[in-house]
Amino acid sequence: MGSMARSVLALTRYGRLGASSRVRVLQYIPYLERRGLNVRVHALFSDTDLRRLYKDGRRSFPRLMAALAGRIGAAIGAHRGGVVWLQQELFPFLPYALEAALLAGKKLVIDFDDAQHLYYKGRFFGANKIEKLMRRADAVTVGSPMMAEVAREAGARNVQLVFSAVDTAAFPPSAPVSAPFTVGWIGTPMTANQSLHILREPLARFLKETGSKAIFIGMDETQVPDLPGERIAWSEAAERTVLPRLSVGICPLEDSPWTRGKSGYKIIQYMAAGKPALTSPVGIAADIVEDGLTGFHCRNADDWYRRLRQLHDGPAMLAALGTESRRRAEAKYDISIAAAAIHGILEECLRG
Repeated sequence: MGSMARSVLALTRYGRLGASSRVRVLQYIPYLERRGLNVRVHALFSDTDLRRLYKDGRRSFPRLMAALAGRIGAAIGAHRGGVVWLQQELFPFLPYALEAALLAGKKLVIDFDDAQHLYYKGRFFGANKIEKLMRRADAVTVGSPMMAEVAREAGARNVQLVFSAVDTAAFPPSAPVSAPFTVGWIGTPMTANQSLHILREPLARFLKETGSKAIFIGMDETQVPDLPGERIAWSEAAERTVLPRLSVGICPLEDSPWTRGKSGYKIIQYMAAGKPALTSPVGIAADIVEDGLTGFHCRNADDWYRRLRQLHDGPAMLAALGTESRRRAEAKYDISIAAAAIHGILEECLRG
């Protein structure tokens, strides 16, 4: 089979600055290329666009038009003998009919690690667009059981659950427990706004009473000013160097249809670094964190405070939960496992 016939066009939402694009597509490309696939990437929005979105909460209209033109050109130029590997949708503002026309005659693998279909609920424009794309795809990969159910109910004929994954080898297998006790959170300015209010009071009380530290990776310096802690700009290097310094990772979540569709990536990051996680038991987070084995489920402010104190006051428990978290990450959420699954899915479509 010629190299053109083994070509994959990866159409991502963002570049490496975008967590979903990096985690669900870009980190696997070296693995796929080592196995003979020719992968070309087209990002809809640049890292500059994403930084602007994080800062201002809006997009530039001229850059939107440029992104639209670039994406249409990339889709038209996709090799018909290869596979289009699409993250969520071609463009978030185009109707399904136009996307279907651009994808006509092309093999399609489409990935969802978020409940993207909810974006269009209640809108006259785009209703059921995501469900139609799921039915159109040769394979649908998802990051959570909830999204697998959505895809099957939409009529997708080939649905594969591929957990979001971390390169566990990038973290030392047994990082020492930090002194002082350090609580960590990783995310984006947008997710900070959506979730950190849930434990603001119990976390602030815990930090004050125990003299513990907090580190927030990816939060804007101006956010949640009354919550003490070190703000660190996100970077891939920060993930590798800062996560091992934590004692415990936190993942507060509002219980909503959107959060129930998430893939639990930040929890998997904590586990890969050998850290137990405290999480709201919402969606896949309730499955990834095994209560009492790899962390704890926290349903209210009292739970958050009590579990933080329990881990702070029990170094043996902290170490045991961290060791088990690392073991589970290696066995279930390592990059090699997800990459092999994605390679198999793409190869099956190329042969089909």
